[in-house]
Amino acid sequence: MQRIGEDILAALDAAAAAPEPPRIGEVLDGGGTSAFAFTLLVLSLPFLQPISLGPLGTIGGLAMAGIGWQLARGDARPWLPKSVGEARLEARQWAQVAAAARKVLGWAGRVVRPRLGHWTEGRRGHRIAGSLVIAAALLLAIPLGGIPLNNLLPALAIVCAALALMADDGLMFLLAVFWLLVTLGYFIALYEVFLAMAKKAWLLFEAWPQLSWLVELGWRGLAG
Repeated sequence: MQRIGEDILAALDAAAAAPEPPRIGEVLDGGGTSAFAFTLLVLSLPFLQPISLGPLGTIGGLAMAGIGWQLARGDARPWLPKSVGEARLEARQWAQVAAAARKVLGWAGRVVRPRLGHWTEGRRGHRIAGSLVIAAALLLAIPLGGIPLNNLLPALAIVCAALALMADDGLMFLLAVFWLLVTLGYFIALYEVFLAMAKKAWLLFEAWPQLSWLVELGWRGLAG
């Protein structure tokens, strides 16, 4: 029985060992049985860490939202923009991606298994996965540079949706929904904090003439 993601690891290891670094599109074409899941998993790997990647989050998020749309629409294989598909990574970078994939898939091999298959099979599974990926990827694309976890949380939802397709595990769809809700809650909390800070800044701005007058009056009193 093939381990989950064995074809993914083989493709990434081959890319890291190749004499000439392959294009991203060439590596993704070797993803094996689930090209969509493989593509989403590889593209989300750089975001599985707490530090925000800034503009890369916006670019990666929009790219994965497009893949989610293709998945929900029922396309046979994912299509990437020419600039992304023809980009090359160095052997060292492919090795880092392979190491990250090995960690993720090692965890997945212990917890992911076929269950609730009626949610993952056929067009229904692709529509559910595509919808989850679109929502999470658009949240990932929100430009919030310097904010911790803003890339990690939606990336976890995308990874869970990809694993659901790879292993016919409908429970991973539920876990993807969980991380999507956590992401929404986190962003709403950030919005409330920023809104409160903006209100305080505005009140300070409005009160500045009175404050400056009091300061000037105090200096005059000291001078006198």
